[in-house]
Amino acid sequence: MAYTAAEELRLAQTLDEAQVRAVIDCYAHCMDTGNWDLVVDIFTDDAVFEFNATPTNKKTLIGGKAISDYLKDRNRFFKTKTCFVCHTHIIVTRDKAISDTFVSSNVGIGERIAIRGLRYHDELIRGVDGKWRFSMRIHKPLWQHYAEAAVPEVPPS
Repeated sequence: MAYTAAEELRLAQTLDEAQVRAVIDCYAHCMDTGNWDLVVDIFTDDAVFEFNATPTNKKTLIGGKAISDYLKDRNRFFKTKTCFVCHTHIIVTRDKAISDTFVSSNVGIGERIAIRGLRYHDELIRGVDGKWRFSMRIHKPLWQHYAEAAVPEVPPS
């Protein structure tokens, strides 16, 4: 089956969007599993990460290694984490992409679960190796509330 030039362009764009989305999903997976080595790989060496980007509480980190080390340290306070990537808007222009992602994050803190709404603004670039990586990521908390932690109940078989 032969494709028109417009169809080939749309297929390439769809593949790029899927690869960018895979990096965004990979970040959430790293947060939930504690795969800090992989965090290093999904950021460029000079990536800028703004964590808790609010006017009164913002931490700026530079480079995949510094980002990974900071997140590893921060996450030691949590008993468990589950991140849900809710929806993402991605625009790809050649080897650059911007995305806007909403996330629901459940974080076990002591006997409570913090349920958070987050928004990420990202810029990604395709490296010479063909892999997409974050060159900038802004983590912005939107809201939060707490629930009481409970041991999961599994009905008997």
